[in-house]
Amino acid sequence: MSLISIVLVLFSCLCHAYWNILTRSSSNSLFFSGLKGTGIVCLGALFFLDYDFQMMDSALIFWATLSGVLHGFYIFCLSRAYRSEDISYVYPIARSAPVFVPLFAFLLLGERLSPNALLAVVLIVSAVYLLHFDGNWAQGWSNLYQAILHKNLRWAYWTLGMVVAYSLVDKLGMDHFFMLSPENGLHNGAAFFFMESVVCFFLYNVYLFQTYEQSEIMTLWKNEWRKGLLGAIATLGSYGLICGVLQFEEVSAVVSLRQISVCMVIYWGCWVKQEPFGRERMAAGLLIVAGVVLMAW
Repeated sequence: MSLISIVLVLFSCLCHAYWNILTRSSSNSLFFSGLKGTGIVCLGALFFLDYDFQMMDSALIFWATLSGVLHGFYIFCLSRAYRSEDISYVYPIARSAPVFVPLFAFLLLGERLSPNALLAVVLIVSAVYLLHFDGNWAQGWSNLYQAILHKNLRWAYWTLGMVVAYSLVDKLGMDHFFMLSPENGLHNGAAFFFMESVVCFFLYNVYLFQTYEQSEIMTLWKNEWRKGLLGAIATLGSYGLICGVLQFEEVSAVVSLRQISVCMVIYWGCWVKQEPFGRERMAAGLLIVAGVVLMAW
């Protein structure tokens, strides 16, 4: 991988970690996600002012819409998890998805699953177990099971499930987009991102304003609009840069390097914000990085 690509991927990691930290540090992560999404939709409107919609067909619109619906559930689950749980607990679980995506691609899309992939899954499961380990091996599995059922802890696992689901849909959608317009890789990636974002945050904000008092939502939006704009730009940067690098580098190398964001977020949560179990969570984060690297090997 070239030095420029490495720098771009690392900057993408910072962007991804940053918008997650902004979401977690908000006084209400559910309302903040709606604010951030509104910013992304505004950026999308600017993007589509000079866009040729003739290259789109009904199949592409279907995949983008389905991706948007899944992303809407993802944003809700992630925001709900951050509302009650530490970021150093939620983020590593959500970012372990790159290992589980090939497993479901094998089951649903017929892709080949290598021995390295199976070992990577074992490492990730071990990492998730370590997040629930309290000194007793048997009790650790019990804690993991209880976490999946817990009314608050379970949202981290729902987030993981949504990441796996939208990753598979995005793969199918981008394959189709490339078939329609093979010469516009970066442009296609940005267009697909903004299409699914419009669907995602339209549905998400409808849910917000139907469920919560409008005055409460607007008060937070008024107080945190600068953070929301930064979150929107960071979200675009975290995905836009990756789309650009993927045109020139192997996807396996890019995905592996990108997992450094897991350690960035755990460090911020445990050593800056003084969240508990710092050593255990950092060890789990390193196992997740190792699992993704092994998957890409």
